[in-house]
Amino acid sequence: MTAAHRLAPLDGLRGIAILLVVWYHVWQITWLPAPHPALEFLPETGFAGVDLFFFLSGFVISYPFLAARDAGEPTPSWGHFAYRRFIKIVPSYVLSMLVLIATGYAHFDSFGDAASSIAAHLVFVHTWWQSTFGSINGVLWSLAIEVQFYVLFPLVWWCFRRSAFATAGALVAIALVWRYAAGHCCLHTTMPLMIENLPGYIDLFAAGMLSAFTYVRFHERRRGALAASISTAIAFAGIALFWLLSQNLYDDRLVDMWPYVWQIGHRSAWAFAFFLIATGTLFGACWWQRIVGNPLLIFCGAISYNWYLYHQAIARALLAAHLPPYATANAVNDPRWQVAFTALAFTLTLVQATALTLLFERPLLNLRWRMGLGSRAPATQ
Repeated sequence: MTAAHRLAPLDGLRGIAILLVVWYHVWQITWLPAPHPALEFLPETGFAGVDLFFFLSGFVISYPFLAARDAGEPTPSWGHFAYRRFIKIVPSYVLSMLVLIATGYAHFDSFGDAASSIAAHLVFVHTWWQSTFGSINGVLWSLAIEVQFYVLFPLVWWCFRRSAFATAGALVAIALVWRYAAGHCCLHTTMPLMIENLPGYIDLFAAGMLSAFTYVRFHERRRGALAASISTAIAFAGIALFWLLSQNLYDDRLVDMWPYVWQIGHRSAWAFAFFLIATGTLFGACWWQRIVGNPLLIFCGAISYNWYLYHQAIARALLAAHLPPYATANAVNDPRWQVAFTALAFTLTLVQATALTLLFERPLLNLRWRMGLGSRAPATQ
């Protein structure tokens, strides 16, 4: 198996993450029940897909640094790191903002509101204020968290390369203290805003970095069938843990402010579940790696960024345009409409994401090769 194949499960996990998020946001419109009652918790807790994105981001950005250090080679330059992150994130991000503003999806009460909101988004600090948090597109908040972590990453890497476990433990502690402090001081005021900012998610990035560290440290050691079976079992244990945690979250849905309150103490457990799933899969049996890294999930992972940027806006535009049409006053009472809308929203946004990825994102990413900046790009990018 080549290195790229061994890391294919990460792209598969990215595909799972985007499917969870899209399902969640479409479900918020249709309230379409899951195919089986035992799966009912999945669409309602599908925002966990964003947490999985953060975990994968921690893995991916640290992996080339860890791999280079392990091989005794120079680590990527910070200029190359900044360029790679910029060309991947910013052009598609800005384009989505322009499209949504030009089409009227994002609207503002005054020129001042528009200027302040756009400026906050352009410097990725729009999550700091409630007035700008979702003022252009509700999903863009997670891009602010990503970029803020990228800015901190040189400092985090400086600590991590000296003591991986101590640094990861410190980041988990920071996240827990931040979330518990927010819950204690500001439960019914600014707590949701605080929970949804970088300190509240930094344990997920730490778990991803620790998974990359574990993979780089041990992946070249000779392993037999027993070790692969044990690793696969660890991945299954992570799936079971994620399943139980998500079910527990779903059971708390009648509690006041339930998503935020539950995540105060449980988000780190989600991070641990992702660590078990990803690390166990990367060391697991080939058949299991092929299941997680199958072509369909890899394709979904490849277009996930443009799918993420537009899916909620397109779904809401379809609803506003009565597409597909519905005759009842409340469309969610019509099971046929629920199914038809879900199918249309998934299909249309999938086509849109594929087109933008192939026609806009990929040509920009390929620029780095012509500019001579691609020699140190990780296999997972």
